Amino acid sequence: MTVASANPTARTAAPKRPASIPVLPVVDVNLGTVSFFTPSGHRLYWSAEPAELIAALAQAVRPAQWVPEIGTLVVTVAQTGVRSGRGLGFRLAAH
Repeated sequence: MTVASANPTARTAAPKRPASIPVLPVVDVNLGTVSFFTPSGHRLYWSAEPAELIAALAQAVRPAQWVPEIGTLVVTVAQTGVRSGRGLGFRLAAH
């Protein structure tokens, strides 16, 4: 089956990626708290997996990225065969 478009040059809009902010997080492994500064001020959150977050930050190949729209801290770590690395997302809850 062939689908014809009325406007063959029209492109569908790709889903827009949420904007991210580079941050330097401070993690308290005992309390599970994660804090960092953004352009709009200091933020304090709670993580269910603080030890995993610290391990990822120790292996990070670029600054962590805070994505406020989805409440996720993304840490990029090296991965064999992937030049840009692999992003690990950590959901943070309001504290």
